[in-house]
Amino acid sequence: MRDRELTVPEDDASHLTWVRTRLSLDKDFLEAIRYGFSLIVAGFGSFALFEGLTIGDREVAPLPRTFAQVVTAFGVIVILLAVQHARKMEAWVDADEYGTGPTPELPNENRTLHLAAAAVIIGVVSFVAMLLLPA
Repeated sequence: MRDRELTVPEDDASHLTWVRTRLSLDKDFLEAIRYGFSLIVAGFGSFALFEGLTIGDREVAPLPRTFAQVVTAFGVIVILLAVQHARKMEAWVDADEYGTGPTPELPNENRTLHLAAAAVIIGVVSFVAMLLLPA
């Protein structure tokens, strides 16, 4: 038996290429969110660990708190830059495929944006918590 090749009309092939490109952009965006959230968790986790180790000590070094705040801020910045980059890339891919016309929506298209917003909120809350806790 010979394997038959699946022939796809040009419009369908172009649309599938667009869908694969958009899914690839979402994958890259999720990866950047993971990196940023990992930095936020590392920052707040190190803060909690070092503050827990110094309970009862009279002298607390400011370096662990500063490190935790810087790492948490970097995590938030990474996510915000990823949001900006993802939006620009999606607009570019959409314009390349559809020009100025309407573009179809993918299922759960805003899911990654909602995850990014949640991660940024967690990062900002943890950063503010580190600022407000007594030294």
